[in-house]
Amino acid sequence: MELTGWVTVGTAAVVGGFTVLGHLFDQVPALAQKMITAIRSVRAVRDEVKASRK
Repeated sequence: MELTGWVTVGTAAVVGGFTVLGHLFDQVPALAQKMITAIRSVRAVRDEVKASRK
């Protein structure tokens, strides 16, 4: 493969990598919010179980 081909492949790989990383980072706030909701739900269940044992 000549130099032009390698430059094209390298450029495509870098752009593709940034696109994938950008998409993943866009998902972080939504995933973090879902995790917070899940933790609160587990704590609520735990508190209900503790209260019912008293």
